[in-house]
Amino acid sequence: MFPIKYIEENLVFNKENECWAYYELEPYNYSFLSEDKKLGIFREIKKLISQNHDGDIHALYITTEESIRDIQERSKKLIRSEGELKELAFDHMDMQTEVLINANGENENKVKYFIGFKLSNKEDMFQDGDFVAVLVKKIKEFFRRASKQLFDDVTIFDAKELDRYVAIEDMLENRISKRFRFRRLNQKDFGYIVEHIFGLESIAYDDYEYAIKSVKEGTNVQFKKYDLLKLTDVGIEEEKRYIKLQHGDNLQYVAVLTVSELTGELSFPGNEVLYLQQENFDFPVDVSENIETIGNRSALKTVRNKKKELDDLDDNAQEAGTSSSGQVYDAIEEAEELEDILDSTKESMYKLSYLIRVSASSKEELEKRVTTVRDFYSDYNMILQRPYGDQLGLLHEFVPSSKRYLDDYIQYATSDFIALLGFGSSRFIGEELGFPIGYDVATGQTVRIRPELAAQGVKGAVTNALAKAFIGSLGGGKSQAENTITVNSVLWGAESLMLDPKTERDNWKEDIPWLAPYINNINFTAEEKNNGILDPLVIIEDKKSAERLALDILTYLTGISIQDSARFPLLKGHISRAVTKHGGMLTVIKELRNTNTKESLELAEHIESFSELSFASLLFSNGTASRKIKLDKEINIFGSEELVLPDEETEPDKYTPSEMLTVAMMLVFSHLGLIFIRSGNNVFKIVTLEEAWSYMQFPQGKVLTGKMIREGRSKNSATDIVTQNTDDIAGEKMKNNIGLKFAFKSTDKVEVEKTLKFFNLEFTDENAETLATLENGQCLFQDLYGNVSVIQIDSMSDELDHAFDTRPNMEQEDYEDDYEDYYEGEEYEEEEI
Repeated sequence: MFPIKYIEENLVFNKENECWAYYELEPYNYSFLSEDKKLGIFREIKKLISQNHDGDIHALYITTEESIRDIQERSKKLIRSEGELKELAFDHMDMQTEVLINANGENENKVKYFIGFKLSNKEDMFQDGDFVAVLVKKIKEFFRRASKQLFDDVTIFDAKELDRYVAIEDMLENRISKRFRFRRLNQKDFGYIVEHIFGLESIAYDDYEYAIKSVKEGTNVQFKKYDLLKLTDVGIEEEKRYIKLQHGDNLQYVAVLTVSELTGELSFPGNEVLYLQQENFDFPVDVSENIETIGNRSALKTVRNKKKELDDLDDNAQEAGTSSSGQVYDAIEEAEELEDILDSTKESMYKLSYLIRVSASSKEELEKRVTTVRDFYSDYNMILQRPYGDQLGLLHEFVPSSKRYLDDYIQYATSDFIALLGFGSSRFIGEELGFPIGYDVATGQTVRIRPELAAQGVKGAVTNALAKAFIGSLGGGKSQAENTITVNSVLWGAESLMLDPKTERDNWKEDIPWLAPYINNINFTAEEKNNGILDPLVIIEDKKSAERLALDILTYLTGISIQDSARFPLLKGHISRAVTKHGGMLTVIKELRNTNTKESLELAEHIESFSELSFASLLFSNGTASRKIKLDKEINIFGSEELVLPDEETEPDKYTPSEMLTVAMMLVFSHLGLIFIRSGNNVFKIVTLEEAWSYMQFPQGKVLTGKMIREGRSKNSATDIVTQNTDDIAGEKMKNNIGLKFAFKSTDKVEVEKTLKFFNLEFTDENAETLATLENGQCLFQDLYGNVSVIQIDSMSDELDHAFDTRPNMEQEDYEDDYEDYYEGEEYEEEEI
């Protein structure tokens, strides 16, 4: 019954002397697509099916197992940190591994799509009447049969025949790859598929190994027959309703279901069962679609004969004085409709054998799963049967290059019907390897990312921008997500500068003691020792840059624009004088007074009114500062508990002097972020702009942020914008330079619409409701490839959750320290800055 005769690369030769070419279709993410985009995919799938005019198709939906431990171990190899930090990263990954395994078991399921096309070898028909070629072929077949009888452990295959099909396959691959991304299968792939069908469990796809040892001698290829037969070296016990498979130490119960009836018309979109079942089944399910092509002429003839039979039934009923049943009338109507479609489109029809393989470790669990699968398909007007006594024969139909086992359950289908089933659709999001940031809410799959990948020309990526955006209303989980990603990134080898005006990360050294040696937490207080520590004319070495930033700050504070032909040149000139005299921001005031004109005195007085505020001494100095800022740690946090952030709802022209001064200091923070980005590109860097809205609503802040984002790719740096509204990310150019996007709960209809547009998603009631009903910590996530899904952010650590929690007035809990090997109770003093 085993059909395979030989496997060479992605070609399978069966015992019917047919050759099939198999490929893996790279799945496309189907979540949140607009109806137009879904329709585009539907048309491409339809073309993929209908272009194979003469051959048949075998489509496989296989649920493979991926070892969580193996994925984590392979991800470890990508970590670029060094020394003790690398050891901490490994330990952190190990902790995450145990959390994931406790939640999901040793393996995670992942859907793979394989598709095979039967190749038509026209040369094999010898249309030129070459009698000698026919005779040679017959002689070779005789000797192969004789050799098989004498040496049954060795099989001989015609290398010339193989070469012909290789050329045909090359043309096929060139044709189909224009529509989707395909990967040619290899012997390992075929081995895994067959062994998986026959009960292989608990071996991850990437860990599986299989190869046929073949030798080419002259025009023959020789290989051991056992290399093929061992794929089905499994204990098989067939019952009437299920099969028991003993594969090594694993016992598996398998049932095969088939679609026996369609009780209603399936419309598109909304019935993509292969996509929808991914979030409905929490157990592995495999699907085989055996598609036999019927040419247009044959299809028309079949339909017309069927219509004739139905008409005869109706005539006989009328002659007998009765009326036909409603089913007969419906069947006649459907046949007429199908005849019209085939006649007008000239398309082929297809005999579809649709099988579903369900497995479990016990009979009881198998029955539960079978019921679940039946109920699911019934919701989509597809009735499933479990053929009695034919289970093993149907199971063999999953094997690549197999023939259809039963004709009793054939569905005559058009390419439209096959396309609408959703072959190739996926909910996978993120990266195969990387650090986990949570899980997909619909499927439960772990979501992994590697934020530095965007700038490295990854295949399939739709963006090369390293910047990230975290948007959403207060309390939704923006900062939690940013913190989770930043800490993991630092463990993997990144460096970070976090601009934290609310000082919500001051507790990190205490609450994450094992990370404390790598944290430089700078709280800018209005103490005398900090005088001038943020004075741009003092702390920025490049004097041209220092002069520009001082001008940005003072024009913002005084409201002077470049169009002010009197005061703007006056201010700019006196800043230049201060620079020449190696002074600071107070020197600008002094120089204005020394000029002693009405306009200069008024301007000096205006600026001085800001310099006299309680924490203004951080920004205004005579040109000296007793301390310098050092960014010498992996995590550098800037904040000041004395800053007075305005409410986002407050209009800028209503800001108090203290609020305006706070925004001015945030401009200095941002410029330091730009310097941090420019410090070299051998290490991936992250600048976090918390409460970014507070200064991005001003031209000076927009310019600085734009520079950080634009330079990020070339400098191997990411700018992370944490804010409440998409409008805070100023302009389409800036939005187009955002890579990873995270949108948390929002109930404002206007903001929801803007957020969906930011994600390039259609505004629909369903999409709007999804965004409005997100729970705390859940967000709409868009990865580098444009895939979108709802994910739950999860640090996978109670310790980190406690450290990242910014909720006020909460009861503090005592958390056990899981990292005693690295932190033995010593206190870390505040680092000098």
